[in-house]
Amino acid sequence: MTGNPSRSSDPSTLQQPDRERFQVLALDGGGAKALFTAHVLARLEADLGVSVVGSFDLIAGTSAGGIIALGLGAGMRPAEIVERYTGLIERVFPRSRQARWRLLPRAWSPAYSGAILREVLGEVFGTRLFGESNKRLVIPSWDVQRGEVHIFKTPHHPRLRRDSQITMVDVAMATSAAPTFFSAAKVDGQRLVDGGVWANNPSVVAIGEAVSMFGVPLESIRVLNVGTVDQRTDHLERIDTGGWATWAMSATSLMITAASRGAQGTAIHLVGKDNFTRFDANVPGDVFTLDRASSGTLAGLAAGQSRVLSPVYTERFADHVVSPYTPMSRPGAALATPTSPGGAS
Repeated sequence: MTGNPSRSSDPSTLQQPDRERFQVLALDGGGAKALFTAHVLARLEADLGVSVVGSFDLIAGTSAGGIIALGLGAGMRPAEIVERYTGLIERVFPRSRQARWRLLPRAWSPAYSGAILREVLGEVFGTRLFGESNKRLVIPSWDVQRGEVHIFKTPHHPRLRRDSQITMVDVAMATSAAPTFFSAAKVDGQRLVDGGVWANNPSVVAIGEAVSMFGVPLESIRVLNVGTVDQRTDHLERIDTGGWATWAMSATSLMITAASRGAQGTAIHLVGKDNFTRFDANVPGDVFTLDRASSGTLAGLAAGQSRVLSPVYTERFADHVVSPYTPMSRPGAALATPTSPGGAS
């Protein structure tokens, strides 16, 4: 894992990533299912004796994947994230609440407590600021008040200043505030919801960041995209002509899957098939949901997938030496540039 470099506001001290190869770790959203992602990364480290974050110049994570990305940026090893995230699932998605949610859908209020989620995240991240991350991070969210994309970014470019002052807890709340599951997060006066509504697979967001902020050529970008679990769902023909009531139970999973597939296809189109690697586990539909997942089953799926991923990771990603990350601003420093829409500063 990379150390905590000295922090400087002088742009001349920034060490640019290697343009010959720029490696991205992109982590999908998936609620409780994201425990699979954490297990995969932990098994990779255990099997290969490596530090996974040491192979990637940029980490992008949406929703639950964003929480994992924040953990990596905070210096946690994936095995610790597995332990922490298991506890989060048990407290945030209690089984009694799951049963109530399935039997009596909450039409007028969120299914789960944002206060409990904030409490658990506070125990994980404490008062640590986003700008204190040891890794370059991009974390998508959505501004419901302005109807615009909002992306939290570490200060890895002279333009990026304001987000460094926000706590990791607030960033985690914003990226994971899934509509109907949690209330919108209030961050810096903005009403933000789950980044999964537009970027559940953040691969394209990360590719765009590499090109726009670092000038990395598309052909130099390699992406490892780790999903949660790929659930093959058969949509009955009756929903083709159905209305709101018919689509209600199918719409969420369909939109999440479609958005992820679309981002995957676009990412492959941009960087090339040989430079994009995706891993998740194929399971039947309805085995897992955003709020219901068996820790033991996910650990078993991750063990199987990591056996496949280990040689691929060794061949495609392990030999890359990441350029040191020197943040462009210090948490607590005065803002030098205004924040532009979409979290660009």
